[in-house]
Amino acid sequence: MSSQDAESGMGTFFDSSSSLALAATPTPTTPVPADAVATRARNPRQRLEVPVFGAADVALAVSLGAGRLELNAAGSYAAGGTTPTIQELHSARSAISSSPHHQNSGGDQQDVPLRVMIRPRGPPQEGVGDESDFVYSDAEFDDMREVIVRFTQSGLLKAASGDGFVFGVLRKGEDGRKRRVEVDVARNAELVNLARPFAAVFHRAFDDVVGETDVAEKEEEEEEEEETEVRRVLEDVRSCGFGGILTSGGPGNALDRDNAAMLGRIIRLAAIAGRENAVEIIVGGGVRSENIRALMSSLVGVEPAAERGGDGDATGVLGGVWFHSSCLLDRNGVRSFDGEEVQGLVKALAERDTDG
Repeated sequence: MSSQDAESGMGTFFDSSSSLALAATPTPTTPVPADAVATRARNPRQRLEVPVFGAADVALAVSLGAGRLELNAAGSYAAGGTTPTIQELHSARSAISSSPHHQNSGGDQQDVPLRVMIRPRGPPQEGVGDESDFVYSDAEFDDMREVIVRFTQSGLLKAASGDGFVFGVLRKGEDGRKRRVEVDVARNAELVNLARPFAAVFHRAFDDVVGETDVAEKEEEEEEEEETEVRRVLEDVRSCGFGGILTSGGPGNALDRDNAAMLGRIIRLAAIAGRENAVEIIVGGGVRSENIRALMSSLVGVEPAAERGGDGDATGVLGGVWFHSSCLLDRNGVRSFDGEEVQGLVKALAERDTDG
């Protein structure tokens, strides 16, 4: 989740310009519906990552088959998601561990991976200061380092379950470089090292960098140059030690024409890099049950033929792509977690796995 996700209406059904946000104070845990067990039996866990804001909706997301959770601070949706508190992490871990639905197909206990957002603030207000979103001051970066250490030492995360962190740091482009911002390799590598042995995902700060590369209606020579640039950004992220990237293919919505074209390029280039150095691609930004089939159809076939069929998935490399949706619903100005949206997304992803 990032400010771009909020701006693009990612996983939501309301006007994203609204200043309303989830309540900052703790809210009662959303009850798990009685038919959740049957729902999970019909739809085993899919590659669906659901961001939650505080711990109130964790149990419901787990019960409905979310494959992974991204934990953000309560009340931070409008800012695109920010760092939660230790108490929120404790509550989320307790909700996962106590859920009767966090089991694999054999009935064994299997914690749903929990990824913790590390983001000290949302985007700066327009006209206030000269920093861009994801370009952090020394004090903000120090805060990110300290909170990662605090979380890793809390005993609340499980590396074996795939728990980890989501963050991304940019820097202003150097003089003579084409890009306004670029991946801050040194700072990101330091945070990844502090996060070990837990997973690290580079969030949608990635889109601020690749968003300056337009892949539509270009001459062949220009396309080759842009592909080289995208490859360089991917290598910057990989060199930091990240194992995944959350992206829409650029600022805004994953289904935008230019973004969809860029997503295809990113997935293909990430696959070409090889399995040993593979970076998992997580597609987010406006992903909903009503459009995920069209989005998947636009991405099928982007992988090189030699890479298809990995892990026994008929859709090849796309079978390793995750999808990310907030699954929030606005009713009369009150945002709430939408279990039906989770079920719709899980169903669509299950169809992907069964279709030839």
